[in-house]
Amino acid sequence: MIKCIKSVVKFSGNIIAAIGLVILCFGLFVLYNEVGLDYQDLYYNSADWLKTLQEYGFIIIGTVIFLIGCTGVHGARQKPKCQKTCLMIYQIGAITFFIICTSLAIFTLLYSNDIFGKECKGTVYFEEIDSQIKLADQLLCSSQCQCYITQETLNLNQKAFAGKNYTTQEDLQIKIKQVQKCPSYQIDQYAASAQVMQAAEKLLHCSGWCNPTKYYIFSDINDNSNEGQSCFKETKYFVESTGKIMGYILLGLGILFGLNVFLVILLCCKKENRNRIDYLMYET
Repeated sequence: MIKCIKSVVKFSGNIIAAIGLVILCFGLFVLYNEVGLDYQDLYYNSADWLKTLQEYGFIIIGTVIFLIGCTGVHGARQKPKCQKTCLMIYQIGAITFFIICTSLAIFTLLYSNDIFGKECKGTVYFEEIDSQIKLADQLLCSSQCQCYITQETLNLNQKAFAGKNYTTQEDLQIKIKQVQKCPSYQIDQYAASAQVMQAAEKLLHCSGWCNPTKYYIFSDINDNSNEGQSCFKETKYFVESTGKIMGYILLGLGILFGLNVFLVILLCCKKENRNRIDYLMYET
């Protein structure tokens, strides 16, 4: 019985350690490649701490989770040193994971299909995004902001750039490929759309919000991977298609960690009972 409980606790500890290791590696990848949103461009220099949190947050969280998993694996071994301390630390981690996974699973399964609704302007925030994208589309490649496009991009989208203010000169010191680089670009005016669209254009290969634009505005105008779909439609489909899968995975992890909380308590109780029996036998 004890061996079976220890095996399950070891297995759960390995899962937690593996999750922590993945987060740690992702944090190192983010730090090394400097990927992610440029918070300084979005919120001026007053949000440098957000950039630091993005770069080091994953590393810190991943390290903590990895160590918690290791304490569980060590505590479930045969007669380890500091078993009670290790199991106590691991128990705290298991309870934390149980609460997080179960809460996220319930939220994801119940609301993943209702987060975006049916209308691209169904919320005030969505309306703001759509209006900001239209303004950004008017600004990029206009008289106020000459954009740089490659000859290949021009050949593929000649109709899209008809009447636009662009250049194909490669010897320019400043090449404007996104609206954020326009001289008249104001951060506050486009903050809502910049956060969403830069990521959506790169990951989902969409453009615009309610209606697709002819080229990318917030990422790279010369990226010709645009599939001609609106980002509202693509983002909604992505959330709905992956929401239930993630919900069931999180629910499974929540059940595993919940069971693990009970098993750790049972393991400690069994250990305490064994010590009492040994003490009584010694006294008699």
